[in-house]
Amino acid sequence: MARRSLLWILSLAALIVAYTLVARAISRPDVVPPAEDIAGAFAALLGRGHQLPASDMPAHHHHSSDQVDTLTQEGVTLQASLAVTTARVLFGLVVGLPLGMLMGLLMGWSRRADDYLHPIYVLIRSVPPLSLITYIMLWLGHSEAHRLIPVVYAVAVTAVIPTYHGVRDVAGKYVVAARSLGARGRLLLIKILLPAAAPAVLGGLRYSIAIAWMTAVGAEMLMAENGMGNLLVGGGMWSSRLQTRSDPAVIVVGILALAAAGWAMDMLARTVSARLTRWAT
Repeated sequence: MARRSLLWILSLAALIVAYTLVARAISRPDVVPPAEDIAGAFAALLGRGHQLPASDMPAHHHHSSDQVDTLTQEGVTLQASLAVTTARVLFGLVVGLPLGMLMGLLMGWSRRADDYLHPIYVLIRSVPPLSLITYIMLWLGHSEAHRLIPVVYAVAVTAVIPTYHGVRDVAGKYVVAARSLGARGRLLLIKILLPAAAPAVLGGLRYSIAIAWMTAVGAEMLMAENGMGNLLVGGGMWSSRLQTRSDPAVIVVGILALAAAGWAMDMLARTVSARLTRWAT
């Protein structure tokens, strides 16, 4: 365990060193911001930084003032934006996972249900989640629904396949043995199929988490007044992006925050999965 932790720290340190060297070699702070710009943007987005007027800033900092100033004026902070997006991701997982797992379980358990539902599922999963935003707005107007429903949809369609294959690929000898001992219907499902399929189902949870983050941030970038997507496009600067240059340091800070949050949630899911399926290792 200690060796794995050391390797993780070394790989992270190597990534930081590599970025620093690339930033210095390219010498394009408007594209690859140096570490000090990233640290300054991080402090400002936490509400702890102080933005100097453009006339008082060093020349290589001029490009980074507009976006941070816009976000500061709108009261946007990194922690608040991350909390909003995390809440949307969690909502998508809480609602979407049961729906996807239920459909996958039904299709994997019943051949007839599979024959009926599989073609429909293939059509549904081919629709990009973000393409639903405009249609949802026609029904429900400009509300939180058009940001949450695509996340629920994306999580649900992602959870179907792991559950489906987890149930369908259960070794036949387990089912035969259970039935020979008198297990039928609900008992066979709860005692044999679900435990045997649990590793695949919980493995799919990690994919669902990644998809939930991608969809939530994408929906926020298209149509939201808060969240990490709104922060990345500069607090409403997306519509005027041709006139205002975004700050790459803010974008990097946002990307790093999303990476850290996604990693933490994935680690939690992996830990829970390992404990629930300890018998499978």
